[in-house]
Amino acid sequence: MRVYFPIEFNYLKELNIFIYVAWFKQPKYMPNWLYTYFRDTIEPLIKKREAQDSCILAQPPCFTDVRPHAPSSFWIHPAEPAIILSHHNFDPSILYRPRIFLWLPHFFVKTLNCPNCGKPLEKNGALRPRRVTDIEDSFYIITWGYYCRQNCRSYFHGWSRLLLQSLPAYLQMAFPATLSHRAGLSRNVISQLRVGNQHKMGPSGVRSLLFEMHTLHFNILQAQYCEAIFELVRGRQLLRSGQTQSSLHSYLSETFPSFGTFSDSQHYAGFVPSEHYLAEMMNKAIENEEAEADQHTACLGPDQIAMDDSHKVCIFIYLKLWSNLIS
Repeated sequence: MRVYFPIEFNYLKELNIFIYVAWFKQPKYMPNWLYTYFRDTIEPLIKKREAQDSCILAQPPCFTDVRPHAPSSFWIHPAEPAIILSHHNFDPSILYRPRIFLWLPHFFVKTLNCPNCGKPLEKNGALRPRRVTDIEDSFYIITWGYYCRQNCRSYFHGWSRLLLQSLPAYLQMAFPATLSHRAGLSRNVISQLRVGNQHKMGPSGVRSLLFEMHTLHFNILQAQYCEAIFELVRGRQLLRSGQTQSSLHSYLSETFPSFGTFSDSQHYAGFVPSEHYLAEMMNKAIENEEAEADQHTACLGPDQIAMDDSHKVCIFIYLKLWSNLIS
């Protein structure tokens, strides 16, 4: 029998009580409802076993569904708020649920090989979800750890740069984020930083934009929640309009949970990274593409290089190259 207690894990060990927890320890920033969502909904998807062989992990249903109205996807999307509220389900945590990106590359290559020695990698347990900031909300990436047991004994996270670069190009381009040590930014946010930097809007302006978009998304959810409750109360009022005496308390025969605030750590738990973090991540994204930028510069003609003083090309080398091209 599984028992749920909102108390510390160490105390539970002393009580010798079995507690069903997710595959990772709950971070301090993660609200209880989100941890429960990972435990009860996401974990069965990534740890489902094949019916024929219980030693082999099965692909999540979102990978194998080929119906036209529900195509295969890496993403697990939350339910549409309007549909949830139309069923009179007034649980705010359902409306809070983020998108989940399942990054399980071992299902999409014949053999997932070690980037260092080329030997096959073995799965070594699911990693803690990584929170990634997008334009108007945040999503989480879930992947596995991989271990080279046959040769070099190297360990790789599923989102590590070396492992990503060893995958086919079309799979590399499907990965949606640039990650730091504990968090990350989506490709959309990185593109926004690049474009903003080109048009004299630095990380400060981009952070203001992200904060505006994130709070707007929260405000829309909150407005939908309040309007659905209002419609329910108004409907009861119309049904009881024939009564001679009534009060507001007669319409509210049940209480509704508070929707909370944007920054409430146990409700919506909204988050927007700092200006410093945005600047660091923009620099990291540029550095990751340094090799491609150098290759592009090397392919430019000498006359184009000569127009830019920042290359600091020696005039002697320039004249020598130009004379070789003429001859």
